[in-house]
Amino acid sequence: MLHRRPARMPATLLALGVALCMASCGDGSDVTPRWLLDPSAPLPQWLSEAGVYADLAALEPAGAWVSYVPPHGLYSNRADKDRLLWLPPETRIATADEAWVFPVGTVLIKTFAYRHVEGRFGDVAVETRVIRRQPDGWQYGVYHWDAAGRQARLADARWPESRFLLEDVNGSDFEYVIPGELDCEACHETHTQAPVIGLGPTNLDPALLERAELFTTPPTTTALPARDAVEEKAMSYIVGNCVHCHHGQRGSDNAAFDLRPEALLTNTVGVPTDSSASGDGIRVVPGDAAASALYEAVVEAWKPDYSGDFKPMPPVGIVTGDHDAAAILSRWIDSLEAP
Repeated sequence: MLHRRPARMPATLLALGVALCMASCGDGSDVTPRWLLDPSAPLPQWLSEAGVYADLAALEPAGAWVSYVPPHGLYSNRADKDRLLWLPPETRIATADEAWVFPVGTVLIKTFAYRHVEGRFGDVAVETRVIRRQPDGWQYGVYHWDAAGRQARLADARWPESRFLLEDVNGSDFEYVIPGELDCEACHETHTQAPVIGLGPTNLDPALLERAELFTTPPTTTALPARDAVEEKAMSYIVGNCVHCHHGQRGSDNAAFDLRPEALLTNTVGVPTDSSASGDGIRVVPGDAAASALYEAVVEAWKPDYSGDFKPMPPVGIVTGDHDAAAILSRWIDSLEAP
């Protein structure tokens, strides 16, 4: 059962729009929509018009779209994520440099869905986020799905984030937040040269290595420089959840704090915090996760009774802490020996 804020459009209007769009646009047609051929064209108002999914309800992608799964996952309040990539015909991703260059017209789609929601069978889509490269930069859009999981409408870009409750099969409510456009931009453009998250040399689906037609040159992946399996798991979590902001490139306060795998140990173990975005402490205290600022910000700061100085991390798109992160980071930090 979905518990939402008062609807922004009448249910009759939504039902009519769903019926019209499903009838005219959800037939798996091979016709490429204008917004894909013309990067300056507006985003479709209905996801069923976008040519992304051949079967919208089943989230079955249309033929031209490429599905991918980053090996280092992003935690999103336990949502499942369906990621798709579309490149304009006869274009490729330039992979010669560390910061890959995506051609104008590139579109990336990410649909968030939940399993085991009360009153529904299987996965229930909640939102679909879109980023598209235009001639003058990247465009962001968010589609809100209806409660039946049959259709999604483009949100007004001026709307702030939208919060509502979902109820699981155990009767427990949990809050979900659909971000506003500025939230999307805040994450993706912290690193202005690499705004695409989850598709790059440090986080590439191995299956895409076989898709040579997508790249100007065969892409190379960067192995995690971990010393053991425990450290590898911690690095994987940090790559998936932290590095897109904490990437070491100058330009913003937190970006100067480099958590990329090759710099992780040097910049955290025994190192005091020095950013205005954090409290005071030692980033990683070897052998003592509870005393480490990194653990406090990622794990402790999400707890309702937390009274410390650290901001919860990651700061955007998350409303509940990641229980897996607690185990992964504590095991790694507690395994470290003092220098």
